[in-house]
Amino acid sequence: MILWKWQQLDCTEVYVTVFDKHTTLISQFEKFGFQKCGVNLNGENVLIKSRERIDFSDPYRAFPFIKDNFDYAGYIIIDDKYHDTMFAYSELANTNSLYTEIGSSVSNGLCKIYVGQAPKQNHKIGEPVLVYRRYTQGSGKRYRSCITSYCVVTDVIQAKVNNRYLMTFEELKQRIENKSVFNENELFGQYQNYKSVSIVELLYYGYFGAGNNVNMDWLDNNGYWASQGQYPTQVHLTANQFKNILMEGNVNVSNVIVN
Repeated sequence: MILWKWQQLDCTEVYVTVFDKHTTLISQFEKFGFQKCGVNLNGENVLIKSRERIDFSDPYRAFPFIKDNFDYAGYIIIDDKYHDTMFAYSELANTNSLYTEIGSSVSNGLCKIYVGQAPKQNHKIGEPVLVYRRYTQGSGKRYRSCITSYCVVTDVIQAKVNNRYLMTFEELKQRIENKSVFNENELFGQYQNYKSVSIVELLYYGYFGAGNNVNMDWLDNNGYWASQGQYPTQVHLTANQFKNILMEGNVNVSNVIVN
């Protein structure tokens, strides 16, 4: 949240101070691109992250900035009941604040796990993706299903393909840890019953906010949605199409996608 605030303020640098003994905390700061620049008078390490030295080789180190000129972007489709726990900051207009949903590590963490049934991966590491909240509560899906957030893919895993297991359930469970909305029994049911099981790990880069979400009607009318017979997760959006969708969601694109 601090890095999001730093991004919004358009400051060049953000810094933290931390003592040597807090090794786990230091490793987390370094994971998100902070670099040690010295020690202050209290004996604390001073770690800085600068817009002028963003490491785009790793989505965590680059967070919350996306490097321009990526090959393509895609969609992740998530049913509303799961979306509202996974992406609790992505508030919707005309609903109560979703901050009441923030009570689990899945809600709090920036790393998210998407479990799907694709027999092969349509996403690649480093690719930006748009999170599509699929409305399932009744009519009007064309207008109530919408893009709420954007992420970057940090890992892709194929656990099962056409009923052939590529990893044990214990291996799958360890890989997912506490980053999925599904409990262990639900995951085991999917692992056994789905013909194919695919995992996409996502880093939650940002959200549009209440009143700014982009619905399926707008996407379709502007040629950004799936064609006849094509599933939306197979869509490859160009960099310009991705930027146009962010702009429709009132995102300051120049402060998100940088060179």
